[in-house]
Amino acid sequence: MSKDDTNDLKSSKEHDKANGKRLKILLLASFSFFIFLILTAIFREDGIIKAYYLNKKLELLKVDLINLRKEHKKLKGDMYAIKTDPSYLEKIAREDLGLVKPDEVVFEFVEKKEK
Repeated sequence: MSKDDTNDLKSSKEHDKANGKRLKILLLASFSFFIFLILTAIFREDGIIKAYYLNKKLELLKVDLINLRKEHKKLKGDMYAIKTDPSYLEKIAREDLGLVKPDEVVFEFVEKKEK
């Protein structure tokens, strides 16, 4: 083996070592950037966590909307019945408001509480 071959071998090893070091730095920088992107996506003001909570809130609001629509439909039916059915209006007046006709007597039965 000649002196030039030995120098070429040393130069090649140094070159490989330098390339390996550059590769490690590049991989570390890439990994760090990737972690930064993930953390930013999760914890940003409009990140994944906020999107998750907004999705849950949307689901609850949809359930509320369904319940409110049912109640609205029932109230519209009650309102129509009050306007068109005198017996329904009388029922509401008696049960909810406690009204009686002038010639009626009301009996209230009170249950005794057991001790």
